[in-house]
Amino acid sequence: MSGNQIGRRGLIARHWKLSSCCIAAFAFIVFSSLPDSEAAPRRKPVAKKAAPKKAEPLPPRFTVKSRPVSTTKLSSAIKSAEQIDKLVESNYRKYKVEPNPMTTDEQFLRRIYLDITGAIPTYRETKYFLASRHPDKRKMLIDRLLNSDGYASHFYNYWADVLRYTDRLNNNVDGSPYRQWIKQCLAENKPWDKMVSEMITAEGLIWENPATGYMQRDSGMPLDNMNNTVRIFLGTRIGCAQCHDHPFDRWKQKEFYEMAAFTFGSSTRASGRDKRFYTGQDPNSRLRKEFAELDQEEKDRRRKQGRFNRMIRVNMMVVHDNNRKIQLPHDYAYTDAKPKSVVQPKTIFGKPADIRKGETPRQAFARWMVAEENPRFALTIANRLWTQAFGRGQIEPVDDMMDSTVAENPELMKFLESEMKRLNFDMKEYLRILFNTKTYQRQASTKDVPLSEFYHFQGPVLRRMTAEQAWDSFLTIAVVDPEEYRELPAEMETEIISVDLNKATAQEVLDADEKKREEIDRTRYKREKKYRYKGQLLARASELPSPVPPSHFLRTFGQSDRELISGSSDTGSVPQVLFMFNGPVTHMMLEKGSTIYNNVIEQKTIKDGVDVIFMTILNRRPDADEQKIAISEIETNGPAGYGNVIWSLVNTREFLFIQ
Repeated sequence: MSGNQIGRRGLIARHWKLSSCCIAAFAFIVFSSLPDSEAAPRRKPVAKKAAPKKAEPLPPRFTVKSRPVSTTKLSSAIKSAEQIDKLVESNYRKYKVEPNPMTTDEQFLRRIYLDITGAIPTYRETKYFLASRHPDKRKMLIDRLLNSDGYASHFYNYWADVLRYTDRLNNNVDGSPYRQWIKQCLAENKPWDKMVSEMITAEGLIWENPATGYMQRDSGMPLDNMNNTVRIFLGTRIGCAQCHDHPFDRWKQKEFYEMAAFTFGSSTRASGRDKRFYTGQDPNSRLRKEFAELDQEEKDRRRKQGRFNRMIRVNMMVVHDNNRKIQLPHDYAYTDAKPKSVVQPKTIFGKPADIRKGETPRQAFARWMVAEENPRFALTIANRLWTQAFGRGQIEPVDDMMDSTVAENPELMKFLESEMKRLNFDMKEYLRILFNTKTYQRQASTKDVPLSEFYHFQGPVLRRMTAEQAWDSFLTIAVVDPEEYRELPAEMETEIISVDLNKATAQEVLDADEKKREEIDRTRYKREKKYRYKGQLLARASELPSPVPPSHFLRTFGQSDRELISGSSDTGSVPQVLFMFNGPVTHMMLEKGSTIYNNVIEQKTIKDGVDVIFMTILNRRPDADEQKIAISEIETNGPAGYGNVIWSLVNTREFLFIQ
C-alpha cells in the first residue's frame, strides 16, 4: 500500500459519497436530535426527571495491580535509546538509505496509544496532549501508558495469540485462572524469565497454581508441547524432527526426542490410584458408584451424569511429574539408535542441562532455558518485542531461527539481547527504551519489503490494526467507559468447584455443580446484560471469551481460533467490508449516548462538531479541504450528515492503519 493511498484526501470525499447513498436514512434517524444545517449543535432541553434509584453495587471484578516503571531509570533508558539510534543510523549510511521524517504529535499520539494500550486515545486525551507544550510530553506519555491497565490488556491479547490461550484449555479445565495470571504477570511486570520458568515448572491444580495452564493447554500431547515450547520461547522450529530428521535445519529426530525427554515424564491428570493424591479408594470409581445409587429419576440421572463426571475430572487435572520414560518410535529409521530405545534428556544447543539432586527433568529444562547463557532465550524475547514496536523483526520470522540466521543489523541485535539481560528481562523497561528511540518516533514506511529482504528501519512499518486493536478503538469512540466491564475473579468459580475427592460424597459433588450453575453462570449472564448491545458484549477484547464465536467482529477481522501459535491475521476480506458497512459496531457509534455523539452535541458550531469527529476518530484536526467537505456534507444532508462523516472516517485506511 502506498503513502498516497493513505494520505489521499480525495479518498475521504469518495467514502462520503458512498455513505450518503447507503446510510443517510439510518443516520438521519439516529442523529435526528442533532441541529439542522442552519443551527449550531447543542443539547435539547431535558425535562426534569425523578430522582434516580440507588445504583446497585457492581459485582466483583477481576482487576490487575500494575507496577509502574521506575522514574529513576528514565535517564538510563534514554541513553540506551540513543545507542539504538546510533546503531540504526550506521545502517542508513552503510546501505545509503534516508530515514523517514519524524512523526507529528498527532501521529505519535495515535501510534503510541495503539502500541501500548491497544486502542486509540479518547477525544479528551487527544485534545490534552496536542495542547501541551511540555518539552518532555512524549516521554511522560510513554511512562503513563506503560503504567496503565491498558498495557496489560493489550499485551495479554498478544501473548494469548502466541500461547494459544482458550477459555477451555482442554475438555476439562477452565482457563480463567491462567488467563488472569497472565494479565497480572504483565501488569506487575514480572520478569520474563521468571514468568516462563513458572509456566514450565508449575505443578498442581489450575486454581492452586494458575501457571499450570501452560501445560494443560497441551494435555495428553507431550511431544507437541515440547515443539511449541521451543518455538515460542527459543524462536526455533524443531517440529519436523518429531517424525524425521529436519529437512532444512540440523535437528535430528533423536535430538527431538532427547529434548522431549525433559518434560515427557510430566502429566496433566492424576490417576485415582496415585497415593500421592488420593489416600483411599480410587475416587473416580467410588463416586461414580455412589452416583448410580442416588435416589433420583432416570431423566434427572441422564441430565446430570455428564456434569457430574466433569466435576470429578476437573478435580483430577493435577499437573505433576512421574518416572515415565520416552522411547524412540517403533519405526525409527536411523542408524544412531534402535527403534523403541529409551532416550535420556539432552539439550539441542547451548550448555548441557544437568539434572541436579532433588530436581525433576522439567525443572532442569526450565533452568537451562531461561539462563543468560542460553543462546536463544534472551535473543527471542528481545526480537519479539522489537517486532511489536516496529512491525518487523530484526530476525524474521521471529520463531524460525537457524544457526545460519543473520539479523538485519547484527550489532544492533546483539545490543538488544544484552539490554534484555541487563534489565533482568524487564519487558516494560525494554519497551520503554524502544518507544523513546528516534527510530520508533519516525513516520511509518509505506513500501512493502518482502521478508526475504532486509528492511533497514527508516521508521516503523505501516501496519493494519489487529482485530483486538480495531475492536477496542471502536469502543473508545462509542462507549463512555469501555474499561468498566471486567470478568469475574477466577477464584469465585474455583472456590465452588474445588472438591476434596478424598472426602466428598457423590451428592456433595452434585451440589457443587448446581451451586456453580446458580452463583456463577447465572450471575455472569445477568451482569453481562447491562453491557450488551445488539448481542455484542461491549467490553475490551481482553475481557471477552477466548476465542470469540466465528461470527464476532474479532474473528471477522482476524483473531485466531487459538489452534496455532500466532494464528491471527491482518488480511482484508469482503466480510470485513460488510461488517463495517452495516454491522453492530457501526450502529453503536451513531446511537444516542455514544461517546462521540455526546461530544458532538456539546459543540456550539458545525465547525467545532467536525473538529470533534476528526479528533475522536483520526486523532487530528481536519485540514481546510477536509473541513470544507465535511461542513458541506452536513449542510446538504442535515443531521444525517454528521453520521455520514463519522461513518466515512472509520472506513478510511487512515483509521484502520497504524501510521
